[in-house]
Amino acid sequence: MTQPQRPDLHKDPASPPATGTSSRAVLASDAEREDMVERLREATAEGRLTLEELAERSEAAYLARTREELLSIGEDLPHVTPPESAGSATGQRTFRALFGDLVHHSPSLEHGVEATAVFGDVTLDLCASPAPPTGELTIHARALIGDVHLLLPEGVRVEMNCGNVFGDVRDLTRAHSGPEAVTPRVRITGSAVLGDIVVAHPSSDRRTYWQKWLAERRGRVA
Repeated sequence: MTQPQRPDLHKDPASPPATGTSSRAVLASDAEREDMVERLREATAEGRLTLEELAERSEAAYLARTREELLSIGEDLPHVTPPESAGSATGQRTFRALFGDLVHHSPSLEHGVEATAVFGDVTLDLCASPAPPTGELTIHARALIGDVHLLLPEGVRVEMNCGNVFGDVRDLTRAHSGPEAVTPRVRITGSAVLGDIVVAHPSSDRRTYWQKWLAERRGRVA
């Protein structure tokens, strides 16, 4: 009598599984995300990223689910090391509007910024400015019968410590949901006397770019 066939128990273990699992689908760990953010900070210290790019890529690292997504965020960056400390170097950028208006785009942020408006308005667009080496920025703003307007990119964390006398201090930026450790920080100090200090984002919402980018990558892998 013919014996029934048994399943083949001696298949080559190196054969790929039927479902075709790829190493690209490996989920990223929190430690790997932190390593990527540190790499972004090192690249920022080398002058390779703007403040906006640092904020965007840090957010992308926080949102990335797989190793492939995480590595793609920094694939155009070399492996760099933090530069030596510059010590107590000075060189703060100063912007003043006296009886008139001043608009400036992309100022250097390496040593901080001072903005003063007296019977006029100062508008600083910092979105495309090279990010400071530490990833943190201090802005000293003074509005005396005038306004100081600061435009910051999406994804930065704003700390306001300004006094006001018959003036207004307003933070119109959207709160960032990422952890503090991976979020660029902007500290704003100063005073508003019969004037306003206003911090806001540009009209366009650049933060959605990374959300769309990640969604498209995930759609191609699926």
